[in-house]
Amino acid sequence: MGKIKREKRQLVIRLVLTLLWMCVIFWFSAKNADESSSMSGGLLRSLLSVVIPHWKVRSAAEQQAIIDQLHTIFRKCGHFSEYTVLGILLAAAARQLRKCIAESRQAITKEVIILPALCALLYACSDEFHQRFVAGRSCELRDVCIDFGGAVLGILISTGLSLVLHRIIKNRQKKAAQCKP
Repeated sequence: MGKIKREKRQLVIRLVLTLLWMCVIFWFSAKNADESSSMSGGLLRSLLSVVIPHWKVRSAAEQQAIIDQLHTIFRKCGHFSEYTVLGILLAAAARQLRKCIAESRQAITKEVIILPALCALLYACSDEFHQRFVAGRSCELRDVCIDFGGAVLGILISTGLSLVLHRIIKNRQKKAAQCKP
């Protein structure tokens, strides 16, 4: 009975973390164009000051030219990475849901890949639709594709790590059983 409670508690935790991350994505999407651009531009400026040698001795015009060249790519990487995290969280929740529903511990089942991918795709579509109503923002199929690509990567990372950890644990248990007289 204790194991079932622990499994359900783990599921609730994973679902709450997933929903919180979805709220973070929504919060970013609710920023108007100026706020969003200012936030990503400021983050890019901070990153460039660390990565590019002698950033501070460059003129303001040189710095701005570099930022202008990289800003769109940086923003799209932001889309991709926030959905990579979402994919990781969705896949972890789907695996836990499978554990709660069925005691089977199959390595990969279609619901652990397809269900999180479908959820991520639907959320990416709704996120872009939401942006259509935010001042200066737009609804772009390109962003849905970027978001979905990030989510799929997250799902694959999460599933792969889960498989590796499962095999390590199984091998340790097998070795421990062999060592017992």
